[in-house]
Amino acid sequence: MLYLDMIVNDNWKSNFCKYEKVRRSGRYNMIMEADKAIKACDITNREYRDILLGYSTYKRYIEAEYGTVDSFMRRYKKK
Repeated sequence: MLYLDMIVNDNWKSNFCKYEKVRRSGRYNMIMEADKAIKACDITNREYRDILLGYSTYKRYIEAEYGTVDSFMRRYKKK
């Protein structure tokens, strides 16, 4: 089901990039301070929830396509 959402939602890479940037900043606890993290990510509650619940799936997909999450972050920022 999550894989289908990834295909249907064209913005998932952009949303993952925003989420990952905030997560890496360490500024917020991504679960306990979700309301603040959502605002910082500038994504909807649904998009945030989907990324949070399917993080490992998204991460595996990105690693398969880009090698590492770092590589994805560098390449995606250029687009």
